[in-house]
Parts: sequence; C-alpha cells; structure tokens
Amino acid sequence: MPRRPRDWVPDQDLTISRLAWLAAFPELHRRALPWWRVPFQAAGPVRLTHVSGSRYAPWAGAWPTTSDRMASYADPVDTAAARLSTDEQTALRDSGTLPDWFFDAVEKERKAERRSQR
Repeated sequence: MPRRPRDWVPDQDLTISRLAWLAAFPELHRRALPWWRVPFQAAGPVRLTHVSGSRYAPWAGAWPTTSDRMASYADPVDTAAARLSTDEQTALRDSGTLPDWFFDAVEKERKAERRSQR
C-alpha cells in the first residue's frame, strides 16, 4: 500500500520526476542508511562525520556516506517516474502517493546503473 508523505502539498507546480523524488524521499533515505547506523537511530541523532585522512579516522573517506547513497537514487527515480501512467501521475500530484511497483523499479534501475559503471 503506498504511503502518503507527511505535509504533502497537492498540485505543486513541479515536474513529475521532482514530485516523485519528494514523495519517495523518506523511503529512499531509510534505504540509504548504512545497516550499522540503524541501532544508532534509536538513540537519537548521531553525527558520524570525520575528516578524511585525519589521524582519528583515516578510513572515513573510503566509506560511502548517506548523501552518496541518496545521490545514487537520483537517475533511477527519474527513469521510474517517466513510466508512471496518467492516473498514477494524478495520484502523485494530488496526494503524493506512488504505485506499489515504483520502489522495485527504482532498485532495479539503480542496480543496473551500478553494474554499468564497473
């Protein structure tokens, strides 16, 4: 069942791909979190930032950050948004809901894009 984003403003004057990004953002952010950060979320906001190459965390620059992972969803969301039918676009504009197949399509596009970059 599609979830409606909080505080959705109906009939925004934005492109379908931008509306899809805004509607999908909470779920994509959840998926972009590294698995090892999940237990920290219950403890409240935790900033795990380090200066790359510092003596305290020389490995910090080698790990992808949440923003890197979120960026990897940008093109796949645009591609999946282009496949929305007219009725699905109307539902997106009115209530911010995405169809059930949307996130599976985004993940499939993301994996294909990552394979082509290797």
